[in-house]
Formats: sequence, structure tokens, C-alpha cells
Amino acid sequence: MLFLSMLLPTAHAEEAIPEPAHELPDGFCYVHELIDDVILDIRYAGHHNFVGDVIDGYEAPYAILTNEAAQRLKEAADEFREMGYRVMIFDAYRPQSAVKHFVRWAGIADDMRMQEEFYPEYKKKILLVDQGYIARNSSHCRGSAVDLTITDLDGNALDMGTGFDYFGKLAWHGAKGVTEEQAANREILCSVMEKHGFRRFDHEWWHYKLVGEPFDEGFNFPVR
Repeated sequence: MLFLSMLLPTAHAEEAIPEPAHELPDGFCYVHELIDDVILDIRYAGHHNFVGDVIDGYEAPYAILTNEAAQRLKEAADEFREMGYRVMIFDAYRPQSAVKHFVRWAGIADDMRMQEEFYPEYKKKILLVDQGYIARNSSHCRGSAVDLTITDLDGNALDMGTGFDYFGKLAWHGAKGVTEEQAANREILCSVMEKHGFRRFDHEWWHYKLVGEPFDEGFNFPVR
């Protein structure tokens, strides 16, 4: 049973994921082929993201990972399920063309459409130059990084204190200003992901990268 969600974090709806008609490069797989109850909320394939547009390289809302990362994520998803949770993925493999799109967008000073939701504390140029939220070289392009959260078994996302891609200190691990429940939810996500071979990124509660990822260089095949 495969599910796709393209709604706001507070909304909830699911529909079947159509099977992709596309052969991936060697070493990669579609996550939903391993985790049959995964929820895909692939933000860069739609308009609900910090840019406000469909991002270059995202032709369909699928999550792709290296075989190694997908297998470890499946192990984590199995444990989450035993705990009463499901995995919801916001992003996984990211084409290099998408990273270039982010960098171009950061240079357009008057495009602030999504500031209120995603980066209220910063101006756009600071996101790229000073704070490092927009990297010129992303670990996602190597296919072993995943942005995710967990939901209850009905697909309702746990409260993590901020939404995905919130650029600010409230999204950091150990952030001041989150509630005890929100901190506990982040710890559930973190403890299981790290148990199964992923390393957290301290400034984004949703971002995890496989330890010992198989590829050193990034890729640029489309998500489709």
C-alpha cells in the first residue's frame, strides 16, 4: 500500500503512488519499493517549498536513495512501525540541477514569497553565504541523505516544533523554545535513525545522512 501526500504539514490526505516508468542508474532504488507504507511528501516536486516553485530536476514526486541507504532506512522504518509510527519523506536523492536552482533563487533579492513560513529570521543571501542553509554541494546529490519525519499509523505527522526546511535556530537539535513533547518527538526520530546507521545534521531535525555512503561524487539524473 503506497501513499503520496502533497499537502501542508497540518493537513492529511493520501493517494496511491503510481509506479514509475523509469530505470534508475546502478546502485539506486525507489524507496517505496522497499517500504510499502512510506508517505511521500516530496516538496521540491511541487510549490510548497522555500522557493515556491517546482525545482529543476524534480519531474515526479518520488523518493530515490542508494541501495545501501534505502536498506538501512527500511530497517529504521520497520522499527518505527513496531513503535506505532510511519515514515514520511520530504526529500531524498537530489539532482545537482536542483542545487543550482536553489543558488540562482538565492540571488534574486526581490523574490521573498515564502519568507514568512520558511525563513522569517533571515534575508535570502544570508541563507546561502553566512548560515549555510543552501549549500553549493549537497550530500543529497550523492543519494544517501534523506529528509524525513514520522507520523502516527494514520499518517498524521508528529509535532516537531517547526515544519520541514524551516531555516532558523528553532529547527536545531537541542533548540530552546520547543516544548517537551516536540523535543521528545525529535529524539524518537533521531535515536532510531542513528541506531540504523544514519548521522543527524545538527541544524535540521529532519536531515539524516548514511554513515559510510557508497558514492563520493554527486549525480544529476532527474527524479522521475
